[in-house]
Amino acid sequence: EMLPRVYLLIYLCILSTLEPSNEISEKLLYGYKVGMQTGDIKFALCNARTHCAQRFCCGVGLDVLIRDIRVWEHQMIEYKQEMSRNSMKALRHTVLALINFSVDTMQQNGDFLAEGKKLLNGHIERKKQYLATVFCFYFSCVSYIFCNYEFARDMVEMRWKLENNLKLRFGAHGAASFFDTLISITLAHKTKEDTWKKHTHECFEKALKYSKGRPHRVLILKTEIDVLMGNINNAVTNYDKAIVAAGESKHIHEEAIANERAGDFCLSKGDARAYYYYSRAHELYLQWGAKGKAVQLEKKRPSADFSI
Repeated sequence: EMLPRVYLLIYLCILSTLEPSNEISEKLLYGYKVGMQTGDIKFALCNARTHCAQRFCCGVGLDVLIRDIRVWEHQMIEYKQEMSRNSMKALRHTVLALINFSVDTMQQNGDFLAEGKKLLNGHIERKKQYLATVFCFYFSCVSYIFCNYEFARDMVEMRWKLENNLKLRFGAHGAASFFDTLISITLAHKTKEDTWKKHTHECFEKALKYSKGRPHRVLILKTEIDVLMGNINNAVTNYDKAIVAAGESKHIHEEAIANERAGDFCLSKGDARAYYYYSRAHELYLQWGAKGKAVQLEKKRPSADFSI
């Protein structure tokens, strides 16, 4: 009867840096099933929301994920599990933004995460700091993917500030440190501030702890850091290695990110291969289910005969 609680502790905390993502996901799903069978509803649904978070970080298809989120949100409402439901809301807003967002809808409707930001501010006002960090994490991810780096910066800085008062932190099985590093690299490029270079190296050290079963993340980050530091001679080759590793790890969204970053690099150098990498990223985002991101990337992609 204690299995759902044990699984949550083991796979959320102790083994999150050691076990492959797909195995953790399966164990959490089993913890949910056992909890529902034995009447441990609270921890069953804690396993369910952690399972969904894990699947998002693994790049599971967004259409499948949003279906599961809605099913479990209904159960959370039925059994009055507000903590799990509030965490799931953050993920739902993120997934729907990836599926539905486009430049046109943002111009029509204003901020594409407006409702989610209201919930985030409400948690901060009610001093529900852990929940607020969950929202900050998801919103920093989706903002980075959509190249809204100013909002991504706001979210990581807010999360880091809130975490100073917390013992338990939402690491998202290494995805938090991975995206924190990516965001810090981008801000170091854009601002030229040493602070963001420092954050880059600090976040990268944290990301290394979660590299088992996710070696592609280290390759992506190392390549991005090399480009940041001006070591670009082997950049395209290293992007290719990261892309292959992400494909082998079956993290389709991070394979898409690696292709997009390779495209950005090639575009900045006037390299015609930018078209190939953007096209591949576009294809992968569509396979993931991030139709909104694919629409945005279509506008960014140069023509097939691009050159400078």
